[in-house]
Amino acid sequence: MGFRKVAELDALRDGGVTGVEVDGVPIALFRMGNEVHATHGICTHALAFLKDGYVEDGTIECPLHQGVFDIRTGRALCAPLTRDLATYAAKVEGGAVLVDLDSASDSPASEGEADADQVIEITDVEPLPLVIAGAGQAAAAAIRAARAAGFSAPIHLVGAEPHLPYERPPLSKEALGDAFDPASACRLPPADLAALGVTFHPGVRVTAVDAAGRIATLSDRTEIPYAALLIATGGTARRLGVPGHDLPGVHHLRTLEDAQSVAASLASARTVAVVGGGFIGLELASAARARGLKVVLLEREGELMSRLLPPALGAAFRRLAQANGVEVRRDVAVEAITARDGALGLTTTAGEIVADTVLVGVGLVPETELAALAGCEVAGGIVVDSAGRTSVEGIWAAGDCALHHAPLNGRRGRLESWQNAEEQGAAAGRSIAGDDTIRAEKAPWFWTDQFGLNIQMLGVPATSDEVALSGTDGAAGAVYRTLADGRVTAVIAFSDAAAIRAARAELASDTPFDLADHGARLLAPGEFEPTPIDPEEDDMSASPDVQFAKKYVWPQEGLSIIPDWVYTDETVYQREVERIFHGRTWNFVALECEIENPGDFIRSNVGPTPVVAARAEDGTIHVFENRCAHRAAEFCRDLSGNAKEFVCPYHQWSYDLKGNLVGVPFRRGVDGKGGMPKDFKPADHGLKQLNVTTHRGVVFASYADGMESFPDYLGPEVLREFEATFDGRKPKLLGHYRHSLPGNWKLYHENLKDPYHATLLHTFLVTFGLLVAGNKSLMLADPSGRHGVMASAKSDTTHIDADKKKEMRAYKEGMTLEEPRFMDFIDEFDSPWSVTMATIWPNLIVQREMNTLGIRHIVPTGPNEFIMKWTMFGFEGDDEEMTRHRLRQGNLMGPAGFLGLEDNEAIKFVQDGMLGVPGGEHLVKLDPGTEAGTADTLISEAAIRAMYRHWRDAMGIA
Repeated sequence: MGFRKVAELDALRDGGVTGVEVDGVPIALFRMGNEVHATHGICTHALAFLKDGYVEDGTIECPLHQGVFDIRTGRALCAPLTRDLATYAAKVEGGAVLVDLDSASDSPASEGEADADQVIEITDVEPLPLVIAGAGQAAAAAIRAARAAGFSAPIHLVGAEPHLPYERPPLSKEALGDAFDPASACRLPPADLAALGVTFHPGVRVTAVDAAGRIATLSDRTEIPYAALLIATGGTARRLGVPGHDLPGVHHLRTLEDAQSVAASLASARTVAVVGGGFIGLELASAARARGLKVVLLEREGELMSRLLPPALGAAFRRLAQANGVEVRRDVAVEAITARDGALGLTTTAGEIVADTVLVGVGLVPETELAALAGCEVAGGIVVDSAGRTSVEGIWAAGDCALHHAPLNGRRGRLESWQNAEEQGAAAGRSIAGDDTIRAEKAPWFWTDQFGLNIQMLGVPATSDEVALSGTDGAAGAVYRTLADGRVTAVIAFSDAAAIRAARAELASDTPFDLADHGARLLAPGEFEPTPIDPEEDDMSASPDVQFAKKYVWPQEGLSIIPDWVYTDETVYQREVERIFHGRTWNFVALECEIENPGDFIRSNVGPTPVVAARAEDGTIHVFENRCAHRAAEFCRDLSGNAKEFVCPYHQWSYDLKGNLVGVPFRRGVDGKGGMPKDFKPADHGLKQLNVTTHRGVVFASYADGMESFPDYLGPEVLREFEATFDGRKPKLLGHYRHSLPGNWKLYHENLKDPYHATLLHTFLVTFGLLVAGNKSLMLADPSGRHGVMASAKSDTTHIDADKKKEMRAYKEGMTLEEPRFMDFIDEFDSPWSVTMATIWPNLIVQREMNTLGIRHIVPTGPNEFIMKWTMFGFEGDDEEMTRHRLRQGNLMGPAGFLGLEDNEAIKFVQDGMLGVPGGEHLVKLDPGTEAGTADTLISEAAIRAMYRHWRDAMGIA
């Protein structure tokens, strides 16, 4: 394909990085004067975009975990990187930047990484090997560093686990999700193991060491004479140490298998108790909340991480967890765990808790027994110097089992971090190879991922330090500094990599930290204390409905105040799926014209649940879940089509157009063996079928039995407006749009029950008179409050009052249309309105904007995002000119329409505000004379209040 233009040189910041995308490939462009270099745009260690990184001296620093690449060669220059970055040929011609994707090349192996052609020298008398006890990250770092420093003797790697060395940080993060690949965490892949000349002994331990004779004995009775021994045994998860700590469903996390057990447990749980308020406990709580589970976190001390951090900083982590729905209980110790009716009961010093699973994160016990048996000095960890040497000649130690070589805040301690394992391991490896060069000391660095934030810490705080805050507490961009005698001891940044870069200079400075220069203020330990929670009033042993009702209480001000958790809380969202979309509602699924003939089908959704709407051979319409009754595969993969049956692609189970199971391959087995049980009845294993109704060519489905008729569901006033659009003419499909919006699904309902914004936000509406304050207008709400219609009659904008124009900032004097037919309104409906937007609870908007007609189908995917599926239609009797007219006016709507685009942006801004500054409330007090319901003015929020009156009833919120 060769070189192609990807950017203008002048658009690239000199000395900086710019991200572009070419054929779906993210590319990072680096400008150095008139020269440009191009690399792949994603870090090779974790999913981080280099366009957000920091360029300095010909290198790019990843914003996530501080890995550094050479921008010319792509070479990985430091940990945590083990793979180089792909580079591309780039040149500048005539002010344009050209890149050749076909020239992609991987740079030479990174420093310390094996060269595929490396030859380990073997002499006639083979030298004694290096034996490494423990096969974790520190061991991998030592091997790479030793080989890079010239160590040529054999290496024996002895690991108690069956796995090659891997990173442990993902175990409490990515590994608890659904898409984790263990290979992504491997620090010594098989190819490197071979190239580096390492003999791996999986599943065994070094059980004895003859330090004088330099012989290591393995648990399989193998004896290996050694020249050097590295103890990198790490540690084990500290057990809770109470009766019942080993019951099924109680999990401690240290190994890959532990993480897999935790993930499986979370997949089936509804309530989770996390014991321990340290980093691991918080990461486990974050993973559970990401699945929408109820989480209570128990901390024995008076504040989270009180043995590691100052109280004000521990409180910041606590508030972040609480803002994301975690119930945090402090000064609570677990005394026993018992099995109880398929769940677990926790007896605590503050009462009893019942949970489906218990996740324990109460620290690490270092494995130092081998070092002690070998005669090494041990004091809460193996004592080592800066090169990793122990007190016994020929023995080194590194990683979680070893102390840091220098005092931390006046005492020797261990650093249980990714960076420490990497650096201690590398120092030991170089020393074993004879390289005792002293390298510059790096400040300790640590990261944690919690509740959607990447939190990094540089330095070592003391619990007695003061805490200064810049930014918004507990939110992205918040930066905390710990201070001792006015000087910075550590910097903790919430999703702010730039602050960590700046922190290196701050930690090295002898100048006292200036609060005013950084817009910072000192925090008092109890500044943000919440109201204490009474465990008896919030007992997890209560029913889920009781728990929910006690936790989610509407503000006392009533309907005029809406709390943020209505829009951002995962538990609230899951309850909406259960009680609203799967509750007593009629949900739009299709237009009949989309499934007009027998065999026609279309994929649709009821809430987030995928369904299929199909017309059977007898002409009846059926809606059923798109989930095979056998192994849950989505059997229907086409968006629409015509079929005689549906066949699951996994095991070929087949279903008819009504959702009945009609075929099971090898149901009787083969040769009398295998197959389904004799009492298996296909009629009992069809697809989950929903109740279906149609009205004027529109198809609706419901999970609820005994639903009222659709006309009764709408009520007479909203039904009249619905039937003014669907007036008996047969709808004709014109096309579809589909896009995602980063906001809560209810905000779209609000947007169309909020005529106030329409007079202010939409330039097109106001300037061309489609919706103007003073128009004949109506904001109709049905008696239940769930449905509504925003209606307006087009006006002549040449006579808008000057005072109204001042209020309507979106109004643009003198704006005209190049295509005057765009605003033609053909009066074809039995309605006084030229514009109506009908919101049919919970997932449908019927759009009639003059003569353009559309269905907007809301598909929520979580509390913070939804998909909007647009179906544009006309009528079968339309002539060609009317069809063109409808399509022409269709440019008003859709994801990039003259009006739709502004609404989409506004919804995103609202959700961004809640996520960025959480814990707030919405003010909906316009038109106080109408408490909730229909309003005859555009300057009203009464219909929004009516909707939330109904929403609270449906959700069981007082």
